[in-house]
Amino acid sequence: MFIRPKDYISINNKLFFAVVSENQEDDRALTWLRYVKNEHGLQKQNTEEAGKFIKENYPEYIFYSAYADITLHGIPLEDIQKVYRPDQTVVNLLNMASPDAIQQDAINIINLFIEAEIKPETIGVTGSLMLNTHNQNSDIDMIIYGRDLFFKVRNLIQNHIKSGELKLLDESFWQDAYQRRACALSYDEYKRHELRKLNKCISGNTKVDISMVPENYERVPENGPYKKIGKETLMSVVIDDAYAYDFPSRYLIEHVTINEVVSYTATYTGQAKKGEKIEASGFIEQGSDGKKRLLVGTSREANNEYIRVIT
Repeated sequence: MFIRPKDYISINNKLFFAVVSENQEDDRALTWLRYVKNEHGLQKQNTEEAGKFIKENYPEYIFYSAYADITLHGIPLEDIQKVYRPDQTVVNLLNMASPDAIQQDAINIINLFIEAEIKPETIGVTGSLMLNTHNQNSDIDMIIYGRDLFFKVRNLIQNHIKSGELKLLDESFWQDAYQRRACALSYDEYKRHELRKLNKCISGNTKVDISMVPENYERVPENGPYKKIGKETLMSVVIDDAYAYDFPSRYLIEHVTINEVVSYTATYTGQAKKGEKIEASGFIEQGSDGKKRLLVGTSREANNEYIRVIT
């Protein structure tokens, strides 16, 4: 089955899982529960809530990934009833006759990109807008498929901010973003790093957060299966940041035993640049080739795990 990170899958129109890897093991999709439908509608789950819910109600979906050496929600492919694709959400938005305010804000920024010759099929919208569970406090979670296009879009955002068609985040939006992240960094640290990434803006009255999923031919070959061999905090210099916005983000580092720092957590995407010294805390993983890497973010919130640039 063709699925990509940031896609969602549903079971019985009740459980909605975010796909966390394009890899499939034992005919299962590797995912994590994000929404549960009840009498009040779709309820968003944080990492702890989702883990508890599946353990208590659907233990058959608890799956140990031998490749990643981590427990995820592994959904048998035969159980998947629907795949929600962010690029299809863009098609749906552009064909809406009567969009609401947030949908219109999404349509407006999509059209800005299309006018700059970004093909609509390379743009995605995921999260609550994709599942039609958004409310007045929701963000627009956009995806660009392809590394070069993503960097082009970052430049477009800055140009449209200068022209006034898009806006910078104000303090209230930054505070809200920080609360949602629930990360190990202080607010000042979080904001300092985020301001450099140029992947957030305001369209109309709605915050837009843009991430990237590399195309198949752009993906960095991995050396799994991986085994976790302990927790580590290190300091090192980044020697290559070419894949800093990938999924996962990667930072090649100058270190005696560890080759790279990787993170699946959005907070640490684009976190550091070539030549900068970082402090990183996470889990050491050893690949099948014997090389070691530091994984930051074994959960969405990445409690007690972080990457920070040392100034």
